[in-house]
Order: sequence, then structure tokens, then C-alpha cells
Amino acid sequence: MAKEESNKKGINWLVLIPVILIFVVGGSIGGAYVAAKLFNSPTSEAAAKHSVTISKKQKIVAVKKFLINLSPDNANEQQYVQLSLSVLVANEDDSSKLTKNIALVRDSVINVVHQKKASDILGAADSIPKLKNDLKDAINRAYGEKIVQQVFITDLVIQ
Repeated sequence: MAKEESNKKGINWLVLIPVILIFVVGGSIGGAYVAAKLFNSPTSEAAAKHSVTISKKQKIVAVKKFLINLSPDNANEQQYVQLSLSVLVANEDDSSKLTKNIALVRDSVINVVHQKKASDILGAADSIPKLKNDLKDAINRAYGEKIVQQVFITDLVIQ
């Protein structure tokens, strides 16, 4: 009888510790899931807005890295941009046209970016999409036809 009373009075730690661990782990997983849903919804909507679907005929052409002087914000300060990009074209013929005359692409990119200031490129949320659109328009103007459908900036460093 004394043994039964002592067993009922004490806390059974062998049962309590695993139950607490289950609640802690479950709460952590649930909290992480809820936090991910709350904080990632605007980003995923923005990514879906700017996403591009590429068909099997379309080709992506990589262009060598650029190092371009930017227009100075101040008279004393010279800034540079290092830029890598790829362009989306409609088919293999346009891809070969583009690679054959890559100097037109490089010249167009240099002319557009050289006129920009660092604040123009990094200043607003829509400045990178605007830069991409400016690059696409300049390349298409240089070719005299709509050869480039989309510009992808794959590397961007401003110093």
C-alpha cells in the first residue's frame, strides 16, 4: 500500500519529457510554417508577376561580362558597373544572328548603361525591370527588328 501511494505522488518524468518534446518540436514546425506563409507571400507574387515561360523553340543567348563607367552622381566620384546578361530570342535563326553580330548587342548595352547613374539602377523597386526594358529596346533598335524578346540580368555589381 505504501508503494502505491509513493508511485501516485511522484511525477512520471519518463512520460512527461517526451510529451514536452513533442509539443516543442510541433510548435516549432508549425511556427516556421506560419512564418514562411506570412513573410513569403508578397515575394512569391512579385516573382510570379515577373516570371517568363520559355518555349522549346526559344533560345537564351549569354553575353560576355561588361565593365562600364557610370555617369557620376557627384563630380568627384566615378562609379563602375559589372554586368552579365543573357537575352531570350524567338528561335535558333535569331540566336545565330545575335551571336554573329554580338558587337551590336555589346554596343547597345554600353550606350544604355553608360548614361545611367548608380542611383538610377538601384534607386527604386522598378529600376531593374526598367533597365532590362531599356536594354531590350536598344538592342532591337540596333538590329532594326524585334529580335530580343527578354533580357535577363545574371550578374550586377556596382562599385
